[in-house]
Amino acid sequence: MTKTGKIAVLAVMVVLVIGGATIAFATNGNTYTGCLDPGGTIIHVAIGGEPAQECARSHTQISWSETGPAGPAGADGADGAAGPAGADGAAGPAGADGDDGDDGDDGEKGKKGDPGPASGAASQVVAGSANAVLSTAVCPSGTFALGGGYFMTNDSPPFASFPSTTTGGTTAPAGSPAPAWTVLKASVPTEVVTAYAICAP
Repeated sequence: MTKTGKIAVLAVMVVLVIGGATIAFATNGNTYTGCLDPGGTIIHVAIGGEPAQECARSHTQISWSETGPAGPAGADGADGAAGPAGADGAAGPAGADGDDGDDGDDGEKGKKGDPGPASGAASQVVAGSANAVLSTAVCPSGTFALGGGYFMTNDSPPFASFPSTTTGGTTAPAGSPAPAWTVLKASVPTEVVTAYAICAP
């Protein structure tokens, strides 16, 4: 054993014999240093890194601590109680638009509708009086002018041809049904005009 050798003492109480006397050191975690004589007795013990008296040549200086090596790890403790629920997090950003879905199946075929009225079945042509200035064809009560035309004795074009009121010469108000059709001839003295109206309910 060298003079700088160290001995770890694990006992709770260290007992030394110095010159026949027994000395007890209480456990307090200190480091002790002393001299070990050839007979195996430790003498000149002091707290710290140096003995109370310099060791003789035949003695060996030793040091030790009352703190032993670490023991094995203990068993795991029981799980603790669950903590309270945390607050709701903030809403995340909106996700990207999804792909278009597949086309749906065709719906059932609808029922056949009722037949409509026969085209032109209730219409009639009404002629106005021949006149050297204008002619108005007035539709029968309950019918209205769907269109109109004229006859000119000299085959000249008229000055105007339009849906009108029954008095003639006055255009029927826009958006309302016209009860008559009026034709105004051009200024040809020998020409006579006759108006025609296509009337229907």
